[in-house]
Amino acid sequence: MKGDIIKKFLVFLFSFILFLSFLTLNIVKIDAKKVKILDNSGPFYFEDATYYLGKLYGIKIDPEILKEHENLFSEKDTFCIVLMYHNIYTNKRINSYDVSKNDFLKHIEILKKYGFENITLNDLYYFVKFNKKIPKRSVVFTFDDGFKSVMLASNILKENGFNGVASLITGYIDSSWEVNKGEIKTLISNKFEISLHSHKFHNFYLELLKEKNYKKIEEDIKTSKKYFKYNFKIEPIAFTYPLGAFDDKIENILENLNFKLGLGLCKNFVNKYGEDPLYISRIEISERRKYSDPKKFEKLIKMITNSN
Repeated sequence: MKGDIIKKFLVFLFSFILFLSFLTLNIVKIDAKKVKILDNSGPFYFEDATYYLGKLYGIKIDPEILKEHENLFSEKDTFCIVLMYHNIYTNKRINSYDVSKNDFLKHIEILKKYGFENITLNDLYYFVKFNKKIPKRSVVFTFDDGFKSVMLASNILKENGFNGVASLITGYIDSSWEVNKGEIKTLISNKFEISLHSHKFHNFYLELLKEKNYKKIEEDIKTSKKYFKYNFKIEPIAFTYPLGAFDDKIENILENLNFKLGLGLCKNFVNKYGEDPLYISRIEISERRKYSDPKKFEKLIKMITNSN
């Protein structure tokens, strides 16, 4: 008897929440059973109906009611690792941030061995924000500074069923070391994603942060966003913090400029539901950190999977 009352109450509560979201958003009809979660889906469904349904799912008072909706949400032990690369070299490295092509190929094989699957930046955002269903072991590859070798990396990833994200310093596009406009268009056409990584002040963000010169930081981010939209007709949803420069005020700048994700340094090894989407933790994979060594890389991946 008590179970029936709880069941009726939860059904009523969910119906009432949907009704309120309809009034607020002027939506005529949403059927939670039929809505498909797509990368380009608008935020309304997640920020209202599914968000509150997710809260109900988290309560798990009566699993029978929510059983048919389980496929919308990730299980408790789901996580995503975000790997931070810079330059992938074939013959001669530029600096200690680099990783050789051969080691990069071995990293991909190790990730496959441990069952990792690629997700998009939108997937990552909706997962940490609303617990959207993603593979239990998810990975995002990022490549900072837009070195020309990102073209090589994108081809290798594509051949292995993966994709990635190029963090671009827009003020140096077309320079001798960064990808040019044509190469960026090729990346975009191949579904490679873009994160902005400053315009001209990349190397000065820590100094600007120390001086609390938020106006100059904001101007630089705005210029980067404006440049990319003008040249490529796209507004990237992510910003990669230059040199890891971050605090609450910089996060507010990103939020006001409608960025969904902020890509940071290694605060944690993994990203999980409920964490701040404007500070996504990444693991630096480089020769200086030793994780470029396939044996140490596998040890890292094994440790992460066993801990989660």
